[in-house]
Amino acid sequence: MPKLSLNGTEISCDQTRSLFDLVQDASMHVPSSCKKQGKCKECLVEIKVGEEFLSPPTVHEKHLVPGYRLSCQTFIEKDGEVVVQNLKRSQIRIKDKGLSNMVDFKLDPVIHRKENVVFLDETAITESDGALLGLVVDIGTTTVVVRLIDVEEGKIKASASFENPQRFAGSNVMSRIAYDTEFGKKELKRIFTKHLSETILSICKTPEHIYEVVIGGNTTMRDIFFGLDVHSIGQKPYHSISEKEVLKGTRSTTILTETAKKIQLPIHPKAMVYGLPIIGGHVGADTSAGLLAIHLMEEEDLVAFMDIGTNTEIVIGNKNKAIAASSPSGPSFEGGGISCGMPALNGAIESVFIDENDEVKIKTVGDEDPVGICGSGLMDILSELSRKELINELGRFEDDCDQFDLDKNNRVFINENDINLLAQTKAANVAALKILIKNYDKKFEDIKTFYLAGGFGEHIDLDACKRIGLLPNIPNEKFKKIGNATIEGLTIALLSKNKRKQLEEFVKNIEQINLESDPDFFDYFVDGCLFQEIK
Repeated sequence: MPKLSLNGTEISCDQTRSLFDLVQDASMHVPSSCKKQGKCKECLVEIKVGEEFLSPPTVHEKHLVPGYRLSCQTFIEKDGEVVVQNLKRSQIRIKDKGLSNMVDFKLDPVIHRKENVVFLDETAITESDGALLGLVVDIGTTTVVVRLIDVEEGKIKASASFENPQRFAGSNVMSRIAYDTEFGKKELKRIFTKHLSETILSICKTPEHIYEVVIGGNTTMRDIFFGLDVHSIGQKPYHSISEKEVLKGTRSTTILTETAKKIQLPIHPKAMVYGLPIIGGHVGADTSAGLLAIHLMEEEDLVAFMDIGTNTEIVIGNKNKAIAASSPSGPSFEGGGISCGMPALNGAIESVFIDENDEVKIKTVGDEDPVGICGSGLMDILSELSRKELINELGRFEDDCDQFDLDKNNRVFINENDINLLAQTKAANVAALKILIKNYDKKFEDIKTFYLAGGFGEHIDLDACKRIGLLPNIPNEKFKKIGNATIEGLTIALLSKNKRKQLEEFVKNIEQINLESDPDFFDYFVDGCLFQEIK
């Protein structure tokens, strides 16, 4: 009889069901967003013992080295002991810092004390002579960053980051929306709140002295945290509940607030949990925080803000006028759907160079043996293939090959299907950029500073991205990589009531552009699929 154990737990075997199904039957969650089709590559597991008792690898697993399988593609075919372990993701590279002190501002937090009474704005909530602490939380679809801050001193006391535990429901917001809508009962909210609560207790010895939490994240992540129905965010015209109410005139802002007791966080029960306003649709509170970090409300010159990811957010403007768009890029820039794609885990190829002898030089995260390719590595290899004229403008190989090997020994490669998917992802971003700059009646060269936010923007090579047409062909000195702008903006919002109010009013006047309704969208998209500099 076959035996199966996962992470040390024995699981009942049924040879007619995949490892994915067997694990799910045992009430253990497995990440997936492709409905077990082998495309998303999220259900990767390590086979510690018994690989010889399993079904042969399928076409979706041909890139994997021995010892690794996609659980949705794997069945136990022979009697024997099989020991499986989830791929360890604790080493994923998480960007928890941006441009600290980017904006000078006066400390005027909502939390303050008069004599021995602690106030939230004008409301007295308790008596205490202890520290006045606040928390900021950047809820990313993939990762979460937390900062504990002494609001009287304006100093960071502790910080932590962890992978979003909701990943079992899929890697993108549409998958999360579908899961939350189908299963309801606020399971995603409960799981996240549990992890956040554990993190708070691990970094703060006196959580009762935390009197405010400032939340940022895309619209879906923010609203799930507050326990709101997110179904409408996944349906045209992609409005959240708060945005629909603003449009109806039944509320004046998309800001969300609730008490810590209601949210069930282990801090002072009367503490306020404050969710930054969204700009609209899928341009969420994380983008609002980013704009606060770059101080757009007081910017005289034309600037661009771009956070490239599964959903790319772009804002172009200054203090007088700003327009925004969200590009549903898909997960390919983060490795999703790519044959050898993966997150920025140890072993992920993050940079590529083909020398004059056509030898491939690679660098991996953690300097370990190559396992796959993460986003920055994908951009590099596309650029190098283009530079060396190994692919044409259409992304087709110029020889008879259908794939390019980065490391034959470890079976890491990129093929034409991958390149086609990356081209379409790139095209969605290019179309958004072109439509925004056209609507602003400006040219890319008119931009004074082009801010690149987030982990992807932090690690990409500018010349490589310009060569393949992902970024505008403007001087490199105009680009500014700002890391996690969201966490910096959230910190400013916690420490300055004035800056927070400025942001609240400013985002109300940002115009969101519907990309698909623009008559030039299709032409821009087609041009964006080509591997050439943006014209």
